[in-house]
Amino acid sequence: MVAGVYLCCDTATLVETVALVRVGGDTGAGPQVLAERQALRPRGHGSTVLETIAEVLAEAGLKPAELDAFVVGLGPGSFTGLRISLATLKGLALATGRPLHGVMSLEAFRAAHPGSPVLYLADARRGEVFAHGYGVDEPVSVTPERLAGLLLEAGAGDALLLGPGAELYAERLRAALPGATLPDDPEAHRLRASRLVGGLATATRGDFAALEPCYVRPSDAEINYPDGFPDATVAPKQKAPTKRPREA
Repeated sequence: MVAGVYLCCDTATLVETVALVRVGGDTGAGPQVLAERQALRPRGHGSTVLETIAEVLAEAGLKPAELDAFVVGLGPGSFTGLRISLATLKGLALATGRPLHGVMSLEAFRAAHPGSPVLYLADARRGEVFAHGYGVDEPVSVTPERLAGLLLEAGAGDALLLGPGAELYAERLRAALPGATLPDDPEAHRLRASRLVGGLATATRGDFAALEPCYVRPSDAEINYPDGFPDATVAPKQKAPTKRPREA
């Protein structure tokens, strides 16, 4: 892990989380949180992410050019939320010439519970959850009951279930997975950007222009418009008005 100050951001869930973290490198010192913000954004993150980034930079007394790298959560989670945080940090990385690391959002929960069988669950809508972690190596989108079946088949019924999806479907998950652990504390299910640095060892890095979030399934737009969204800017051709005969 390269020493430096990292700006971390995740908007995979309804919680917008941004943090500045100093990483000590090979000195043995753990990550130091310089500034952090968390806010519930049920109406979306679009108009607030840059403001939140500006707030944490001001609190730490830093400018974007003084950062060493950026870290963004790749989900799975909200389609729009993922695009917003990724596009924002791509722009900052391009402007400053600093590297951008893409980290699966699961890693923030693993960092909070080292050594535990963590399974991250996000709300996938349609009565499903996005699941990734213990017992589910590749992210999936399934109902809570189907997830329980997958975990039991994999011998992972003792998973530690964390994330907004776990909180949302707690009753159904507890019924289907009596051997799992599902905390009652709402804070246990909040994703914190400062913990994303725990996943830097497995981060995606390189051509940040090609970095993509984790989309487990097609978006509603892709499903509803498989041939592309109709171009509403092109006005339909209007028929020429019918000429009325001149009266005698």
